[in-house]
Amino acid sequence: MKSVFLLLSCFFIGGVAFTQDLPTNDFSSASNPLYWKNKMPYEGYWQQDVHYDIKANIDEKTDIIEGDMQLTYWNNSPDTLRYVYFHLFQNAFQPGSYFDNLNKNNGVKPAYGKYERSGL
Repeated sequence: MKSVFLLLSCFFIGGVAFTQDLPTNDFSSASNPLYWKNKMPYEGYWQQDVHYDIKANIDEKTDIIEGDMQLTYWNNSPDTLRYVYFHLFQNAFQPGSYFDNLNKNNGVKPAYGKYERSGL
C-alpha cells in the first residue's frame, strides 16, 4: 500500500542555506539507473522513498535562517504503516540541546554563532 505523508513548515535556525530553482524531482524515473526499482537485486525487494523540498532564506542582518520544508514519503513495503515518526531537531545547535550534549560527551567542542551565544 502506498502512503504519502507531508511535513510542512519547519523553522530552521543556524546552519547553511541556499535558495535556487531546482529541477523537478525525477529520482524515481525509469531512466535513473541508480533508482532501486531499476536494479532490484531479487524478487520482492523494496526500499522506502523520501523526497525533501526545502526552501530557505537567510536574513543577513540577524543571521537567522527560516524556511519551509515539504517531505514526501512513499511506503513501498508490503505492510501498512499505521505510524511514521519524524525527528525534527530544530534546536540542535543551541546550548544545552540533545545534539550539544552529545557532542560534548564525545569530546567535540561546540562552536556557536552570535545568535546561539546570545541565548535568544
